[in-house]
Amino acid sequence: MSDLQERPRPRFGRIPDAKHRSGLSRSTLYGLAAKHRGLFVKAGAATLVDLNVLDRIMDTFPPAEIKPPSR
Repeated sequence: MSDLQERPRPRFGRIPDAKHRSGLSRSTLYGLAAKHRGLFVKAGAATLVDLNVLDRIMDTFPPAEIKPPSR
């Protein structure tokens, strides 16, 4: 695979991966997991984040309203 080709994204990642991908804090991810069943899964002692579920949750976030600076 050349450096220019994109590698497929894994379906699951650890919490630091989800933080990096989403820009959300660990506590926000845990809050979302409490509201959205299936965001977190357990693999033994490891907590994994279903990145597909995370993407669907983030798709529901409203767009940011950016106001021009006041003069």
